Amino acid sequence: MTVTPRTISTLLTYCGALPFWLLAFAPSTVLGFETAPAFLSYGAVIASFMAGALWGSAQTGRGDLVIIVASNVLALIAFATLVASPLPIALLVQVLLFALLLIADHRTLSTDPSRQWYWKLRIRVTALVALAYGVMLFRYVF
Repeated sequence: MTVTPRTISTLLTYCGALPFWLLAFAPSTVLGFETAPAFLSYGAVIASFMAGALWGSAQTGRGDLVIIVASNVLALIAFATLVASPLPIALLVQVLLFALLLIADHRTLSTDPSRQWYWKLRIRVTALVALAYGVMLFRYVF
């Protein structure tokens, strides 16, 4: 079996969604860490990572000025969720942030037929992550 970059990317993308689900269903405290803030922190890290990927794509000609600016603004929003909002609001902002990252990816991927596989993957994994946010919000609010 040949392992391709596409296979590894797919595997790592799904693995990246796994901590959201583990934290969403974990007890409220694990090993002295509160899981809701850990969930929020992980979300900020992943959103910033994805914003950085947009920046990198823009530098290689796959993005325009809007994507370059968006990559920076979206990373700053991810940071702001850690320092400026109560937890339920921060969770809502982050799930919106993931939707905005998906829209930005669509802008960079829609003209490249060779990357349609990645676009479909992004849709599926963003849906999985958004559902995990719903679980965490439900747990925190109720």
